[in-house]
Amino acid sequence: MTKSLKISIILSIAFVGLIRLRPIWERNPGGFWNVLFFLTIATLFVWISIKIFIEIVRIIKNRKTLKLNSFVPVGILLISLIDGIYNPLRINLESVYGNVTFRACYEGTQNQATFKLREPDKFEIHWTGVFFYDEFFEGTYSKVGDTLLLEYDGKRPTRFGDEILMDNGNKSLQTIRTEVDSLEYVVPFYYGYCKGLN
Repeated sequence: MTKSLKISIILSIAFVGLIRLRPIWERNPGGFWNVLFFLTIATLFVWISIKIFIEIVRIIKNRKTLKLNSFVPVGILLISLIDGIYNPLRINLESVYGNVTFRACYEGTQNQATFKLREPDKFEIHWTGVFFYDEFFEGTYSKVGDTLLLEYDGKRPTRFGDEILMDNGNKSLQTIRTEVDSLEYVVPFYYGYCKGLN
């Protein structure tokens, strides 16, 4: 196996692997590590693009003595780039955490959060903000009438409670406050995908 082929295989596996494993590393270790993972993906994208250009130049220079295996490294790199960008095989590890049955979004001036209910009885909140803030809150839920009762696995967000009113009229989620909770300025979530309002 040539050095060029080995490098192509390693770059391709690293690039596609990091992209496909995002639902896992985004949660664990999560946080500031996510910035490093995204920077690594960007670096690999640039590296693969340069490597493709170098391989094409090498093929053009050696066009008189070309063999079929001369095209293998550039082929592997192109396939990994296409797969990383477009995901033609529709591989999605997000489904490992359960199918999403409901979603809502909060968009603030300096932070954003998504809320998802997953089959059979799980929920997750993904909160991001300035200075690379990135955190997941997970747990189980039950529904009583128009109220969601959330039971967090560990840490809770400070701006979203554990008793949530599903206001179908206004299509929003509202935290039901109690006198004993320690929540700071609670925020409403609107139904559906984030709209990029801020």
